[in-house]
Amino acid sequence: MADEKIVIGTETKYPLNGILTIPNETNGLFPAVVLVQGSGPSNMDEKIGNNYPFKDLAEGLSEKGIAVLRYDKRTLVYGKEMRNDTGITVKEETIEDAILAADFLRKDSRIDSNKIFIVGHSLGGMLAPRIDAEGGNFAGVIIMGGSPRKLEEIMMDQNNDVLIQLIISSYH
Repeated sequence: MADEKIVIGTETKYPLNGILTIPNETNGLFPAVVLVQGSGPSNMDEKIGNNYPFKDLAEGLSEKGIAVLRYDKRTLVYGKEMRNDTGITVKEETIEDAILAADFLRKDSRIDSNKIFIVGHSLGGMLAPRIDAEGGNFAGVIIMGGSPRKLEEIMMDQNNDVLIQLIISSYH
């Protein structure tokens, strides 16, 4: 397999670095997936502690003949610029970039444009059907760790957890 450094959204205000992992095989066109992260700023490997789940997925899928595109999340790269924009929605934070990633794959002559899938984790999984409907036009949608709860409820719980940790750490 080969990891190729790429940039999605070069024509936008928010270009993002990414990696396209291509299988070793040379015969035929590859099916492909776009990996979409969960909430909050995350890098293309969706690093959590010492774990790199998106990198692991990219390597494992590539070994099975599937190309994988992963990219840094807009809020990781442009968080400071976006912080003061009260009009930011999940469309700007997640959806637009996932669609740009799918478009990037469709332009690659090694990829079977009829076999591009989305794999969304957490918030990315919750948004995957919407990303597909708003222009992703994927062959299929794969949801990992999505939630039946409303996004607002999840965000409230996550914010409460952060506040509790801040309070606890201020006493130590």
